[in-house]
Amino acid sequence: MKKDIKALFIIPFVPVFSLIVLLNISCSSKPELPVKGQFPDVKLVNYDSKDFHFSDLKGKVIVVSYIYTNCPDICHLTTKKLNQFKKNLNNNLRKKVELVSITFDPTRDTPDVLKHQVHMMGLDMDNWYFVTGRRDLVYKTIEVAGINPIVDEMKSNDKYTFNHRDRISLVDQKGQIRKHYKGSNFDEAELTKDIKSLL
Repeated sequence: MKKDIKALFIIPFVPVFSLIVLLNISCSSKPELPVKGQFPDVKLVNYDSKDFHFSDLKGKVIVVSYIYTNCPDICHLTTKKLNQFKKNLNNNLRKKVELVSITFDPTRDTPDVLKHQVHMMGLDMDNWYFVTGRRDLVYKTIEVAGINPIVDEMKSNDKYTFNHRDRISLVDQKGQIRKHYKGSNFDEAELTKDIKSLL
């Protein structure tokens, strides 16, 4: 009789326990960010005139921006915001995140021009690459991220603008684009959360 009483108390709790376990598993799982594209592993050049491939950063989470040095506004705002964002990351995250800024004006933005820009803006260049390269390879890279800049030429050759998307991209450890953000005004908390979800 005592055994029957114990069974009555134990059996109803088995489904409840299973439900709690399932709920804990679903709550602890990280949200999956969809794959939006894959950067081609073409040869670009960093601001030190050294070869750069996205495969060089395999295993790291990357935040990519798309800029040109003669930009009158958006590109500089994005670069400054990324600089501040990087400074705000804790030391543990900073070791796992790389920044890459690709110019879509490679004809004018040579490595020396990029290096001058970095110096003038006083950027923290730890884990940050400013890259240029052959125009066809640069555009093959950025078009994967939906960046298709259009030149708006002015009367003078040294004055020009590009119509382009205000965008940065989050890239996973395999070089896959996982999410885009508004570059000049991205939410730092959102980007940090998404970076953590990939680690």
